Amino acid sequence: MSIRWRVVLPLGLAVLGAMVVAQLAGASHPRPIGASPLRVSLVPAFEQCTAPNRTHGPPLAFPSCNPPMQASDFLTVGTPDANGAGANSTGFARVTVNPPSAEEELVLAMSISDVRCKPGTAAGVCNNPNATDGPDYSGELEFNATIRVTDHFNATAPGGGPDPATLIDLPFPARMVCSNTANTSTGGLCNFVLGMCPVGGCSQIRDGDRTVTEFGQIRVSDGGQDGQVSTDGDTLFAVQGIFIP
Repeated sequence: MSIRWRVVLPLGLAVLGAMVVAQLAGASHPRPIGASPLRVSLVPAFEQCTAPNRTHGPPLAFPSCNPPMQASDFLTVGTPDANGAGANSTGFARVTVNPPSAEEELVLAMSISDVRCKPGTAAGVCNNPNATDGPDYSGELEFNATIRVTDHFNATAPGGGPDPATLIDLPFPARMVCSNTANTSTGGLCNFVLGMCPVGGCSQIRDGDRTVTEFGQIRVSDGGQDGQVSTDGDTLFAVQGIFIP
């Protein structure tokens, strides 16, 4: 199924116009019979090791950097051996394709729990203390990924047509808002759910349309010192990954 859609982001972030009401064409491109949902777990982001001072144990006997450096300057999650707080954080991002008859063809959902402020983050978004480690974070996060779209809605002039083609790579940002929690052993909770309709309304989606949308690494940035993703100074907080106990 191919889709033309837009995301209307909360809190004044610019509309991201993106994709595709596709039409059947003489030429085609390979596509699966189905690929939904896309769901990834989110883990804290760490800096790349560029000046090794240790060696990992076998079989991954490669150079490593001690201590590990968290990428975010402003946020963290509870971890007993790192900051004394309990390990209560989980996170995910999910994109779901609904049937063509649904009111909203695509739904983007994200959640990260136990998000805590580091020292130096504005008091206005760090005003709910916990029993141990930093207070709850009640600012903003920004989800982003690079997408590559291949479909049947292209022409040599603006306005679209029946030709199959691959678009240039595009950013796909969305803003997530965090809130305080009543539990003093758990940090802030960040949630986001947004349905996405095509430009012109959901009725523009038709059976037989088809789009392949590739996602690069999903990344989540903090809101910087002031907790606002629209200002400068944001740093990387979480990325797609897995945790092995």
